Formats: sequence, structure tokens, C-alpha cells
Amino acid sequence: MDIQFDRITTGIEKYIRLMKWVHETNVSEDSEFQRFYNGFYRMRQRPSAFYACYYQYLEQNKNNSQLTFSDILLYLYEQTGQIHASFGSKLLATTNPSMPIWDKFVLQNLGLKAPYSYANNRLTRVVQLYDQITQWYETEEAKYYLEIFNQHYPNIEMTDTKKIDWILWGIRST
Repeated sequence: MDIQFDRITTGIEKYIRLMKWVHETNVSEDSEFQRFYNGFYRMRQRPSAFYACYYQYLEQNKNNSQLTFSDILLYLYEQTGQIHASFGSKLLATTNPSMPIWDKFVLQNLGLKAPYSYANNRLTRVVQLYDQITQWYETEEAKYYLEIFNQHYPNIEMTDTKKIDWILWGIRST
């Protein structure tokens, strides 16, 4: 296992800035914040209507601790006609840092695969897969990754879920 701690260190600095900034601005109107968020989460080349609905929803829900992954997926699907699992998880993790990120590195490192775009009941399958990801964070393997993070970054204050997210994101094939 090769963990790229230099990537993680740079990412953590940006993440801390992002999580502070989200509560200091109206994210639906702040184009500088949106550029930073888009760059951080690699949300590139989406129609402007996607960004408008995404940031409006984030602004409306940034203090909503009851928001669920399913709520976000349904909203984005109703607005765009597409299931945005990865971006939905990032919106949720921004509003609730105790929730994990869904991205290609998390799926790869957990040995999971996203449902095909043409799969029957894709929305249901995506929600079930996210639940599976969430449950994995309670495993011994996840606790091991948390220990790795805490040993390498003993003074970083963030949720255990985010710490594990960072290790999963930093693991790259050698």
C-alpha cells in the first residue's frame, strides 16, 4: 500500500479552508468559492444549470444536519435528469463531515463498483452502495486507516470519517 502523504497534506489545508469558507459566504452567489470548491472536488465541465442548482441546494442545506444522501440524489436527479453519486456525496460531506465521500479512489480501495448507468433501479442501487460505503467506516480496516492518519497527523481536528477519507484518497497503486 502506497499512501501519498504529500497529496494528503496539501488537500487537508484546502479542505480546512473550504469547510470554514462554506459557512462564511452565500455559496450560491460566491463565484470565487464555487471555483475553489469545483477545483477541490474536481467538478469540471458541467452545464451552468447544474452548478446553479447544486450551489443553491448547498446554500439552502449547509446547516441541515438531517439531510441525507438520498435527499440530495433525488433533488439533483429531479433538476438534471442524472444521478450524481459522487457530487451528491461531496455535498452531503460538506453539510455533514461525518459522512463519507464517494469517489473513484474510495470505490477502488474498498473493492466496490458503481452500478452501470443503464442498470435497472440505478438510483436504489446507488443509495445501497453508499450505505455499504458508510457501513465500511465501522470496520477494523477503517479503524486501522484512522490510526495511520492520527499517527501521521496527530494535531488535525476533523471527524474520524474525514480522516479515513483522506487515507483512502491518498492510497495509490504502486
